[in-house]
Amino acid sequence: MKYEFSLPMPLDIDNIKKLTDINSNIKKSKITSLYFSLPSNSLDFTNFENGRYTYEKITDFNYWKPLIEYSMEQGFNFVYLLNFAKIYTSDSYNLNENLEKLDKLINNLRKTGCNKLRVCNPQLIGYINKKYPDFELYLSTLSQLQNIKQYENVFNMFNNIKEFVPSFDLNKNFKFLKNIRRKFPSINIEIMVNEGCISGCPYQTQHSLLLNRKDTSINTNFYFSQHFFLNMCANRFFKNFEYFICNSNIIYPWHIDEYGKIGIYKFKLVGRNNIEFRNGDYLKYYEYYLKGIDNIKNIENVPIRFFNNYIFKYYDFNVTVKDCRKYIPNLSHFNKKGHLCASICGVECRYCYKCAEKIEKILKKDQEKIRKRTTPVCITDKNYK
Repeated sequence: MKYEFSLPMPLDIDNIKKLTDINSNIKKSKITSLYFSLPSNSLDFTNFENGRYTYEKITDFNYWKPLIEYSMEQGFNFVYLLNFAKIYTSDSYNLNENLEKLDKLINNLRKTGCNKLRVCNPQLIGYINKKYPDFELYLSTLSQLQNIKQYENVFNMFNNIKEFVPSFDLNKNFKFLKNIRRKFPSINIEIMVNEGCISGCPYQTQHSLLLNRKDTSINTNFYFSQHFFLNMCANRFFKNFEYFICNSNIIYPWHIDEYGKIGIYKFKLVGRNNIEFRNGDYLKYYEYYLKGIDNIKNIENVPIRFFNNYIFKYYDFNVTVKDCRKYIPNLSHFNKKGHLCASICGVECRYCYKCAEKIEKILKKDQEKIRKRTTPVCITDKNYK
C-alpha cells in the first residue's frame, strides 16, 4: 500500500500540474489530497478559517473556484479548512454575518463537488453536522486533544468525523497511535510531518487565535500581537538550536516506514504560509521529502533544514542528511518510550539531549567551514605578512 500525502493546494494551475509530475516520479507514496482556505483578505472569508495568509490582491470564492475544480479533475481529494479555534457566544460580534458567509461558502463548495471540511471548534462541528450532514468532517490538530479518552468523547459526540490529525506532540507517542488506531479503525489518522513547532509548545492554540486579527499596525502593542508568540518560540529554539533539531516532532522521510508498520499511511505536509509556496519554489521541498521515502540515497546530500518548515530558510545551515541522520533520535527509542516523554523527558531520560550534544559538534564544524569560506583570502594566505 502506498503512503498518501496531503499538502496545500498550489495557487496556480501550473504548480498543480507539477504535483502530478511529482507523483509520476515517486514510487512508495503519492500526493492524494490538497487542502486550502481562502486568504484572510478575501471578500468571502468567513472568519471560521485559520487566517494564515493574505493574498496579493482582493479575491472572492469565484477567483479560486477554477483551481479547486482543476485539482479535483486531476484526481486530488480537496479539503477546505475551517479550523479556527475561536469559541463563540450567541451575541458574538458579527456571528450572524459569519454564518451567512459560511452558508454561501458551503453551497459554493458543494457545487464544485467538495464535501470535506477540516474543523476545530466543537460548536462549528455541531452546527455543520446539523445543517450540512452531507459534508465529511476532518478534525484539525489545533483541537489539541492529548489522550484517547478525549478523542473517544469527541467521536461519540459527533458522528461524522472521518479523519483526524493528532496533536503534534503525539507524533512519536507510538503507544497512543497504535491503540487509537485499534480503538477507532474506521477513522483515518493523518500525521503532520514537517511543521517544526517546538516540542511541548504551550501556546499553539493561543497563537493560532491571533491569526485572523487585523492588528498589523506598527503601533500594535507587541505583547498583544502574534509577534509576541513568534518571538517567544524563536528565542526558545535559537538558545539551543541543536536540541531543537533533536527534540522536535518532525517526522523525516526515513521514519515513514515505522508508521506504516502500525497501520498509519496518511501524512500531511505544511508550508502554505511561506512566500516560497506562493511562487511554487516550496514544491521542491515536497519532492525531496517524497523521494527520500523511496530511497534515502536520493536525499543524502540535501540539507536537513529542507524537512523542517521553521528552518528551511536558514541558508547558512547546510548540514546534510548524510552528515547528521545517524545523530537524529532513532524512532526505536520512541517505540519503547514515546508515551513516557511527557513525564520523564530531561529527568529520567536524556536520550534526546545526548543526541543534541553530537549534533552540536557537527554544527560547530559546519560553522567553521562557513567561517573559512567567508574569511578574506589575504587572511588565509600563508604569504601574508
